[in-house]
Amino acid sequence: MNGIPKYVVTNTLKRADWNNTTILSGDVSAAIRKLKAAPGGELIVYGSPDLVDELLRHALVDEYRLLIYPVILGSGKHLFRDRIDTHHLRLTETRRFSSGVVLLTYVPDPEVPTSRFVEEYRWTLEQMRSLQAAEDLDRTLATVLFADIVDSTGRVHEMGDRAWRKLLDAYHLAVRGVIERWNGRNIEFAGDGVMAVFDAPTRALRCAFELLETARGLDVEIRAGLHTGEIERRETGVGRIAVHIAARLPGSAAPDRVVVTSTVRDLVTGTDLAFTPLGPTSLRGVPGAWDLFEVGSSDR
Repeated sequence: MNGIPKYVVTNTLKRADWNNTTILSGDVSAAIRKLKAAPGGELIVYGSPDLVDELLRHALVDEYRLLIYPVILGSGKHLFRDRIDTHHLRLTETRRFSSGVVLLTYVPDPEVPTSRFVEEYRWTLEQMRSLQAAEDLDRTLATVLFADIVDSTGRVHEMGDRAWRKLLDAYHLAVRGVIERWNGRNIEFAGDGVMAVFDAPTRALRCAFELLETARGLDVEIRAGLHTGEIERRETGVGRIAVHIAARLPGSAAPDRVVVTSTVRDLVTGTDLAFTPLGPTSLRGVPGAWDLFEVGSSDR
């Protein structure tokens, strides 16, 4: 692996330190077509459902090697996304291993089979709409709040592990009470960070202000960020891009301050609120530049 050429498809990494690694960004399909036309060996994609989906859309896959394991997981990420176009394949090789794993090799088949199963297993418009409706039941518009403790590493070094653990427990207890008072849900703690979801942006912002005051009362300084967008409720919590955006916002906030996106600014109400523009800001792992605002209140 160290010796062969490697290509990483990414819109976030600017450099790759692994030996013989090249970053591909921008128009991925054009870059891969260029690689396929160049001399050299086979191009192999390991996993990466998002990349595989992009390659499928542009008919760039020449061979599929699927390993079937004798394990039923019952969950996990799909290798092929729902609602992709139908792709017909032809089996060219089968190999069975002593472990029970089977390797199936397929190539795209330009001829559409005439079997009756082709029509029976084809997605109908009604089925696609039913799937979309079922997925939308778990999606809702919400305001996501993230907050973290400023210089928590320095505080641990200053206080010691035991004293810090005691303070962090008190902080988590107080934070949970504040969030629940403002009707926040899906409260999650990760070290010195906390996330909560609200059904109204104004309520989330008022909660953020009270969290700052609560932290100061415990001799802790925090910073918070809020974004409003579509989230998906899952068994393990919530997801979708709105959560990732909100998670990056505290990094743009000064200590004891709240930062919001323009979406939150446009939705919240309150004559006591003042929004100071921070200008277009890049958020790690999130495409594009985001207009952020620091929020102050005359009641604070």
